[in-house]
Amino acid sequence: MKKALMTHLTDDFKQAMRRLATTIAIVTAGKGDSCTGMAATAVMSVTADPPTLIVAVNRSASIAAFMVEEEEFCVNLLAARHQHLVGVFSGQKKGRERFETGDWRFDPERPPVLSDAATSMMCRKSGAIEMSTHILYTGEVTGILNHPDIDPLVWVDGAFAAASRLKD
Repeated sequence: MKKALMTHLTDDFKQAMRRLATTIAIVTAGKGDSCTGMAATAVMSVTADPPTLIVAVNRSASIAAFMVEEEEFCVNLLAARHQHLVGVFSGQKKGRERFETGDWRFDPERPPVLSDAATSMMCRKSGAIEMSTHILYTGEVTGILNHPDIDPLVWVDGAFAAASRLKD
């Protein structure tokens, strides 16, 4: 009975989370020719002083080893124009070849930055919390690039969506 209840709770939780609309990000780690990235929706702000984010990374993700080893990571919030990047960074391509798609800036000492992202935030890893299948990485934001257009690529109910301001 308890296992059936837990299965039901897990299924209900997954359905509930499909209703949580969120901007899709590409998280990058590594530098130079040794870098990778992943599409992520589990990104959130923690505090504004100091500016800090949390990124949830599945232990089985290709970026997981980079996140353990590297001091920095970059969170690139996607705009509607980046829908084509989500599949690339969700397994269609591997490792460094993922960066053949999109307009990426490379620095030999830092993770790649998506040049035309809605926002790119460079983070210095400040902590890690192990939680079941994932590790939650905290990162203190050390630099931000904001694009003038605000047109986030949103994920809700298992599909892409766009966000727009509501009229008063």
